[in-house]
Amino acid sequence: MTGSSARPDGRLNVRARRPAKLVVAFGLLAALSAALWVAPPAGAQEGVGHAEAVGDGPPGVVHLTFDDGPDQLFTPVLLDVLDRHGVRATFFPLGRNLERRWGSDEIQDLLNRGHALGNHSIHHRQLTKEHPWRVAADLDEASALLASLSGFRPGCYRAPYGDRNATVDEVAGSLGLVHVAWTADPQEWRNPWVPVVVDYLVGERHDGSVVLLHDRKWLSLHIVEEVAPRFLADGWRFDVVPDCRPPGEREARMATRTPGDVPVGRIEAIVEVSDELSRGVAVVGWAYDADRPDGGLVVRAALDGDRVVDVATTGPDHGFAVTIEGAVTLPLCLWAVNAGTVRHDSSLGCHRPGPVPDWQPPAG
Repeated sequence: MTGSSARPDGRLNVRARRPAKLVVAFGLLAALSAALWVAPPAGAQEGVGHAEAVGDGPPGVVHLTFDDGPDQLFTPVLLDVLDRHGVRATFFPLGRNLERRWGSDEIQDLLNRGHALGNHSIHHRQLTKEHPWRVAADLDEASALLASLSGFRPGCYRAPYGDRNATVDEVAGSLGLVHVAWTADPQEWRNPWVPVVVDYLVGERHDGSVVLLHDRKWLSLHIVEEVAPRFLADGWRFDVVPDCRPPGEREARMATRTPGDVPVGRIEAIVEVSDELSRGVAVVGWAYDADRPDGGLVVRAALDGDRVVDVATTGPDHGFAVTIEGAVTLPLCLWAVNAGTVRHDSSLGCHRPGPVPDWQPPAG
């Protein structure tokens, strides 16, 4: 069983554009930090009512997506591969696999590293052949399972096999779910030759393109190892599907922590900065440990290879913003230091600089 059976009808034919390298002044750090901490409006639900989220993303961005996991062997290895290249992806785990194989710590680790989650149902049934009440029950159960592990219900879903109709969309929309299709499917479950897959994906890429892979397939690891450096060298970036970042995720994840748990957090943005005298990278993020509920959590980064240094401390709101001056080895890897005495530190993933996120100044 796989998450796909055929490519979607009709491919977008948008001319590829390489994103320009972004350099901003050090003074932007404070504004960037303030922008990222603006709380969403009460009751905000991004994407509700939309039928599709595919193919219309920001310039120079490709979305890697992985269905049908988690796999006890391949998914952890895949997360390390993505870190090695500084790539963020979106995962659509199958509910029955989650129930058997992963707990809250594994889901939080995936989210800590900057990836996103979506609903892929519990049973992987063909939803168009099911009664609407069964579709609702399956998707709702999967969302509830994800919420029990992550702290929040997902904002996006992918129908098994990509098979959906107006009824399925209506049911999913009532659950606050936006469908995420794909624009490229290398069908790695057929064991194609990896160089052929790379050429195919290069030919299919465009702004906002979505690649379908499976984290329970060993060949997906090899494809990512080849595709990531090729795309990055050509000036492309990898990011999560925007509709799979529901509002309130930060607060919901923090609420799952109790004393003794590992920290949770996320890097919100990393951008290159420079002025007349120096250059470096600005990093904005958050980290929370229930053993230090008032903030003061240490954030570490790997600089110049194996040199690990403390670069930031979270404030009372659990956010941090820091400019790391000088040459920085990319991708930049960061950790939230566990404030407890028993458990391990939490990886915040490895990241490459991107553009300044869209933002509005806080009112007043």
